[in-house]
Amino acid sequence: MNIELIPLTPNDHDLAELVRIHSEPSVSKYISISENYFGYVIDAKDVVYYKIVADGKTVGGIHCEQSGDLVYLSICIDAEHRRLGIAENALRQLFVKLRTNMNTVEISINDTNFPSIQLFKKLCFIEIGKEDELITYRMSFT
Repeated sequence: MNIELIPLTPNDHDLAELVRIHSEPSVSKYISISENYFGYVIDAKDVVYYKIVADGKTVGGIHCEQSGDLVYLSICIDAEHRRLGIAENALRQLFVKLRTNMNTVEISINDTNFPSIQLFKKLCFIEIGKEDELITYRMSFT
């Protein structure tokens, strides 16, 4: 399977598909977005939203927000395309891109989102804290 990470641009033809994916109950229970979310991620200086394209079809996205040499991220995959290795492949590609100018990646995961917890542990993230239902994981490139 060919996986590509493509930065979201204004008037992107896949925007409606990304809105649909984010609206899926299995995504929205963990990642809620506002009506102007995609305008924000396109316009914000320190934010990049990568759409995940598998064999030519948009199947998810990765939100990356930079703060100094730290990147906070979130990821979502369309329900029909989960458990195919897409998220792992996309994240590994992202880490190659980030490694050149970032030191650390952090993600907060709901403590009931077991597939995401397993994925990030597999990618060598370590738990650094927990607040309410969110567990924070971190990976350093150094």
